[in-house]
Amino acid sequence: MLPILWNQHEFFLCPEKALYWPDRKMVFLADTHFGKAASFWKMGIPVPGNSTEEDCSRMARLLCKLKAESLVFLGDFLHAKAARTDTIRDTILLWRKNFPRLQLHLVRGNHDLHAGDPWPELQIQCHPDPWGLESFDCRHIPASSAIHPYLAGHLHPSYRISGKGQKPIISPCFVVSPEKIILPAFGSFTGTLKVTKSSHEAIYVTNGAEVIRIP
Repeated sequence: MLPILWNQHEFFLCPEKALYWPDRKMVFLADTHFGKAASFWKMGIPVPGNSTEEDCSRMARLLCKLKAESLVFLGDFLHAKAARTDTIRDTILLWRKNFPRLQLHLVRGNHDLHAGDPWPELQIQCHPDPWGLESFDCRHIPASSAIHPYLAGHLHPSYRISGKGQKPIISPCFVVSPEKIILPAFGSFTGTLKVTKSSHEAIYVTNGAEVIRIP
């Protein structure tokens, strides 16, 4: 994990594509898109399965490692209405039963508005975008202008790393500036948007094992 100081708060950028706030023992994830594969199957598009189960396992390992007490989803919890299957529900509910004391929050994203709120038995508190949290906001969609600094997702940011004589590597990344932190998509079955580094932003890529700042 890589510590950063952002708006007078210490956070940790986690290689698991998560943000951790130690003062509140709070984890932030963006764009899980649970049930995306199931949505594709319903449309007759063959894609690899078990992404929701695998992502729940990754999420469980992360929460255990950090000993987190609360978890905030920064939008797009479910991919679509077609993701509301018994199998997807049972998979996420099994994960939830292993963390009965964990406080869960969801800032509704554009996919959530179509898919609907998560199943009530998951006990997730749902909030409109933006949701204020102390001195900053939690959003799904980044804002072109905002009153408060914010955390967001939606973009699924990635960064292209090139080297002499080497094949370019595209890695998920965090985009950090004084006014925002944009998280990479946590879901394993999601596309990415390649971003470029601006003068007032810092890019931190993750390869799943470590987080590295781009010079």
